[in-house]
Amino acid sequence: MTNLSFNEAINNLSDDDVKVRKEAIESLVGITDEEAIEPLIKATTDENAQVRFKAAEILGSMGDVAVDKLIEEFKNAEGKDKRFLAFALKETEDKKVIPYFVEATEDDDFGVRKVAVRSLGELQADDELDTIAKCLEDEDWGVKLAAIQALGDLATEESIALIKQARKGEDDKDFKKSCNKAIKKAEKRQKAKASGKSIVKVIPMSTIKEMEKTNLQKAIKEYERYVEAKQPKDAPYKRLCVLYRKQNDYDNEVRVIETAIEVFADNDKKLPYFEKRLAKLK
Repeated sequence: MTNLSFNEAINNLSDDDVKVRKEAIESLVGITDEEAIEPLIKATTDENAQVRFKAAEILGSMGDVAVDKLIEEFKNAEGKDKRFLAFALKETEDKKVIPYFVEATEDDDFGVRKVAVRSLGELQADDELDTIAKCLEDEDWGVKLAAIQALGDLATEESIALIKQARKGEDDKDFKKSCNKAIKKAEKRQKAKASGKSIVKVIPMSTIKEMEKTNLQKAIKEYERYVEAKQPKDAPYKRLCVLYRKQNDYDNEVRVIETAIEVFADNDKKLPYFEKRLAKLK
């Protein structure tokens, strides 16, 4: 971790030395200050791939704070510069970006088309089934695979039928494997939905724990997915309690504890930890 102040980091994003720019971008991880938006957007065009990606990741994690400005920049960007803005928009998880991704599925740049169609699946853009289906005919192989993944994310009878149709029309074994994987994922989602379970994509706890060292804000966001899905694992709830306590965010800590108490109501081993923690807060 670096000890740069906010102003130092912003100024160093324009330094000629790539090492200085890398240090600057790392020090801005977790920032939510609106003044950082434009410098970070500029950094998504940096000649260094690491700086570009990190800038896009930070912008995406800012969510509502940055989404409108990102949309404006995205509409006017072209080529590779637009790819990283597309990634940032996807990371905001804001459904207002859906119309812009629909339009971007016809972008001249294959990388933009790939991120766009994949995002439509992740954002559960059910009304854009036809748009996603058109990408199955894209000239770029990566875009076609992204379309298959997006259809799997939608997990409807119609999207599964489209995947099966695409699988039938291709001889490539790897493509067929991707189709099979997408169908399996879609069917699993359908079963979860039918049983009333929340469908939330979570990543391994070990990965999030490592993420705490480099992007605490994103780590909290990933832990929150476990809470949203009311997963029967106590570790994410405990980590969130610790992290929110360090930030003096007692409201969110209480919310997480109360959710945990609901989830582990019948678990005599896990429940006491959260009951004791809540009692100390009151």
